[in-house]
Amino acid sequence: MPKLKIVLIDDDQTRADYIKSCLIEHDFDVVACFTLDHLNIFNLEHLQADVILLDMDHPHRDVIENCVSSFDLPTVLFTKNTDKNTIKQAIDAGITAYIVDGLDPARLHTILDISIEQYKKHKKLEGDLKDAKTKLADRKDIDKAKTLLMQLHTLTEDTAFQLLRKNAMSQRITMGEMARRLLDAQQLFNTQMKDE
Repeated sequence: MPKLKIVLIDDDQTRADYIKSCLIEHDFDVVACFTLDHLNIFNLEHLQADVILLDMDHPHRDVIENCVSSFDLPTVLFTKNTDKNTIKQAIDAGITAYIVDGLDPARLHTILDISIEQYKKHKKLEGDLKDAKTKLADRKDIDKAKTLLMQLHTLTEDTAFQLLRKNAMSQRITMGEMARRLLDAQQLFNTQMKDE
């Protein structure tokens, strides 16, 4: 089994160095280790890390959001902070796991495995939601475009649908995109007619 590639971000350099050595002893691959001061100048893409470990005494939502949005990796926060508001803010910011017990390398494999699976599940749900929204928007635009074709050319609903589909296929675009093009063209035409 390949070693998990970890990026360690800490708000204390001495502690970060100690944790890094402990992680290496426990068979983790620490591909980067830095403090919060260097967060903005670091590029993790070339490291191909599996997970980010944040070890912070005083977690701040802005820092967490920056990590989550910049690196798009499962992010596990280790802290001693048990404040409910801080926990809520961290979860809202996109933390995959919030651990209040300190970073114990012996227990870390299980925590990381669960966090990575949780992250994958969350990403799949996000993707499914985006697909559902796109399909719903496409369906609405297709219905509007069919109605427009039916009104302009006195077509049946089925004929209007087939015409949309045929044109979408010939232009190698989705039916939703074809419908939007038709609706945009009609809106442009209507605007032009009003201006004259």
